[in-house]
Amino acid sequence: MRKDVRVNLGMRSYAIRIEAGVLGNAGSIVGTVTNSSKFMILSTRKIYEKYGLRIEKNFQKEKKNYFLYLIPDGENQKNEKTLFALLKKMRLLGFQKDSCLIALGGGVIGDLGGLASSIYMRGIDFVQCPTTLLAQVDASIGGKTAIDFQGVKNLIGSFYQPKIVLIDPLVLKSLNQRQLRTGLAEVIKYGIICDPYLFKVIEKNLPLILEFDLEFLTFIIWRSCLIKAQIVSKDEQENGKRAWLNYGHTIGHALEAYYGYTKLTHGEAIAYGMWGASLISKSLGLCSATTVQRQYDLLKRTGLFKQLPSFQNESLWKKMLLDKKSRSGQIQFILTRKIGLVTIQKNVLKSIIFSALSYLRAEITCGAQQSLNEGYSYV
Repeated sequence: MRKDVRVNLGMRSYAIRIEAGVLGNAGSIVGTVTNSSKFMILSTRKIYEKYGLRIEKNFQKEKKNYFLYLIPDGENQKNEKTLFALLKKMRLLGFQKDSCLIALGGGVIGDLGGLASSIYMRGIDFVQCPTTLLAQVDASIGGKTAIDFQGVKNLIGSFYQPKIVLIDPLVLKSLNQRQLRTGLAEVIKYGIICDPYLFKVIEKNLPLILEFDLEFLTFIIWRSCLIKAQIVSKDEQENGKRAWLNYGHTIGHALEAYYGYTKLTHGEAIAYGMWGASLISKSLGLCSATTVQRQYDLLKRTGLFKQLPSFQNESLWKKMLLDKKSRSGQIQFILTRKIGLVTIQKNVLKSIIFSALSYLRAEITCGAQQSLNEGYSYV
């Protein structure tokens, strides 16, 4: 079953093709969207061993001139050293303006490959082949590319759109449960910001999704891609509505940085961030206790809340101030009004933020249920 989504950006428009087994035809498909004569396949060894051969065989069949560049796994590879090593390799191989980089992997590979493509010779063609649920529903779409710098996530980057995104739901069967669940955090986010139906589908069918049911996975991937494509098509460079996509990310990115990008996956951090945003929303009178509860319950059931050492509110606050969305020392939040509707809020009182962080800290260190038993109520 094939589903296509279009990102409408004028001359930079492109298709998102969602189809089981599509990676096996990558060579022939990219030939329809680019005139490139030389290709660089960027990946990690683990990912390439799982999925790379099917791409390689098709490239050989199509007689494509391709090279392979593998980097180690991990967020810590999203840095200037890895970026410039890749650019140097492309230069040594004689890559020119009519070349193309193919990112085969998760968000790290996509972000790194996209940034390299955007600055090599002021821009060469770029194709996304995401292999994690997180990358398929979020990172591979919309043209955000970046590396982390000086301890700040995605500090150096650009907006650079791919020529096409090839999504193969079958590759998700090789993910472990934690990888699948971390991707679901972003899918849940789409439901919260603008799609209550998607949120309900996940609430009712979470066990099937966690069992890698192909039909449900394909549906939630397609629905998520459709939402993001519609938002990006209207606001490519995040001057307005695209900021909605940052729901949960202000606190989430701070948590990732606080724990050194090793203790929490991106999805786990964003889950805490979304719950924190809902608590702030409730404190400001923007949403009901039921809205907070539904978010907490689904995120908890999905298995996204991990037990970790405690953090200090002030330390996390300082991390939040480094977020790219902060302006003039003020943190900008995306807050929820109800499932399916969010709003942009500035100048949130520090005391309200710290109150929400205290509940997060209780969950992180001992679980909210224990906190409730001690007399607290987060709704």
